[in-house]
Amino acid sequence: MVRIVFVVMLFCAGLFVCVPHLQAEMKITLTDGKVIEVPVSEVDVKSIEYVDPQDLQDGAMPDKVIRVQSAKYGNISFELEGELGYKQYFCDAKEALVKMCDGKNKCRIIVGNTICGDPYPGKGKYLYVEYTCGQKLKRAKKSQTEAMLLSCP
Repeated sequence: MVRIVFVVMLFCAGLFVCVPHLQAEMKITLTDGKVIEVPVSEVDVKSIEYVDPQDLQDGAMPDKVIRVQSAKYGNISFELEGELGYKQYFCDAKEALVKMCDGKNKCRIIVGNTICGDPYPGKGKYLYVEYTCGQKLKRAKKSQTEAMLLSCP
């Protein structure tokens, strides 16, 4: 019996010595949607936090939170003084919505000029948002002064 344990210990010790240094690549998705690959090794990794601690307190799962992909606020004009065509009047609302909604499982937005200014003075405007909930892409549209609810069940 002692011989078998000794042989097993030598075999295991050989495995530990012969195993090369572990290395992998970690994919990180930035807030602008860009994905980068970062080489990591077991020595480099001390702890990796995948989710805002607030999300866990709210009961949201890491893959079940809102991630704003794009957002624009404004409208289109078809009035070009006799010319055919249209002109777009939009401002980029993504940064404001990322601050308000990213990492949450529900987010309520009052659609209005406080989001990113007034790109089309005196005219009605809409907020268009694309966001992900895990792997699912969702879209939302609401007009000025309405409440928009983004949710990630």
